[in-house]
Amino acid sequence: MKNRLIKLVLLVAASAGSASCLGDMDIIQKSKITTSNMWIDEGDAKGALYGMYHQFRATFQTAMIYWGDYRAGTFTNGAGGSGSADKMFNNALDSSETKGTNWGSSYTTINNANLILRHVPEIPFSDENLKNLILANAHFVRAYTYYNIARVWGDAPVILTPTESTGREIYPSRSPRAEVYAQVAQDIESALTHITSNAQGCYYATVDNINMLKADFALWMYAAQKGGDSYLTMAGEALDAVTRTPLLGKFADVFDVKNKANKEIAFALHVDATNEVHSASYIQRFIWGSTQVKASYRNVEGGVPVSSNQWFCYADEFIGELKRNKEQNNDQRSDVTYMERTGVSDMYEKVGWPNKFTGDWSSGTLLYDDDLILYRYAQYYMFRAELYYYRKQYKEALGELNVVAQRAYGKADFYTSATQQDVLEALAAENRWEFAEEGNLWFTYIRLGYIDTYCPLKYWPNTGVEGGVGGSTNPNIYLFPISTSAINKNSNLRQTEGWS
Repeated sequence: MKNRLIKLVLLVAASAGSASCLGDMDIIQKSKITTSNMWIDEGDAKGALYGMYHQFRATFQTAMIYWGDYRAGTFTNGAGGSGSADKMFNNALDSSETKGTNWGSSYTTINNANLILRHVPEIPFSDENLKNLILANAHFVRAYTYYNIARVWGDAPVILTPTESTGREIYPSRSPRAEVYAQVAQDIESALTHITSNAQGCYYATVDNINMLKADFALWMYAAQKGGDSYLTMAGEALDAVTRTPLLGKFADVFDVKNKANKEIAFALHVDATNEVHSASYIQRFIWGSTQVKASYRNVEGGVPVSSNQWFCYADEFIGELKRNKEQNNDQRSDVTYMERTGVSDMYEKVGWPNKFTGDWSSGTLLYDDDLILYRYAQYYMFRAELYYYRKQYKEALGELNVVAQRAYGKADFYTSATQQDVLEALAAENRWEFAEEGNLWFTYIRLGYIDTYCPLKYWPNTGVEGGVGGSTNPNIYLFPISTSAINKNSNLRQTEGWS
């Protein structure tokens, strides 16, 4: 018998806080939920919401870097890398690749949202605002997850009915990507009808982060899917509904684990390594092994964060960009994005690592305590700049872009040339330097039509011929294949066209 495509496993926490708020999302205990014992009162609904976010985090904490960064040309193998991600770095994927090609966890997240949307409307609530808030979050999470699925795989199953019976098996086929995007748009609007404020903060759906997703989606539909000017209108309306929030003065403060949920974070998936059991995210693959660093420099101030092994690191070309930017423009982002030390290892002359998310090692032991940041208000300004670029309002684009640049370089009006090409180059560069390691560069460069320009020369499958992404004959080179295991579980699935 074939395995089920979707398994119903929800991770639940006891309800915290009053009925009028969602409370702390720290998840400590796990349990399986059935229809008969779950959907009784609003406490059950809150537990299901926590479980949905736990699964949402589990889906993105490892894979988002594969989907949004590793193919964009900024990463390569680290000091202890074994070449396990070479197909990703070289854009030579095939269906045997397991990293980033299995969508099973994404559909488990969607199933959790579907369960909430199926059962919560039937539960009596003492506070209807709480019910609406829970429904808004379910629509938001489902929209975000389907949006990611469509960008990564294109055509994909659209499943809106939850799988609840442990004996039920479903074998959906792939729907056209247009149907997936239509569901994203519908869920975004449904989320907005259920929520009216930013009161719950960055760990849950708010008016601001739903509208940032809407703007992200609209810009993608306009630029990457050639959807027409109506999507520029949608993007503009969404961005006008987002609070124009000033950026923090210090770039480092955005990522400080002691400053989590700061005012620049619009949406993040919460992680608290001291109070919950969870697997570490993609961050741990950037951390050096303890045997590679002298004992006196391990997990101490001015030293090196250490764990087991550094599998991946920034590519030399990108490290060179960061160093030049620091030397020539005093870019305060450079040392936050990448740190390098000498004299700390008996094995290597230099020890360097991606530095935004290095956990908490103040106690001498590294805790992977970084939240997964999905939207920052810096993206709000970059989205506005991109919108003006598509509208050919290049001076206005520079005005938004320079908000981000001023924080980086300490200089107003850093960019002054308002030609189409110069604005494009500035948009591409600032996205690269501002959002490195945050899992979105690949998609941004596809939108901007810049992926062929920046992505280094790569070998293409079965050819041995070098050529950038634009040199491939694969009509879906910007997509990912689906894994062989997914196809083996479901005979109704077909591989993404162009992938083997």
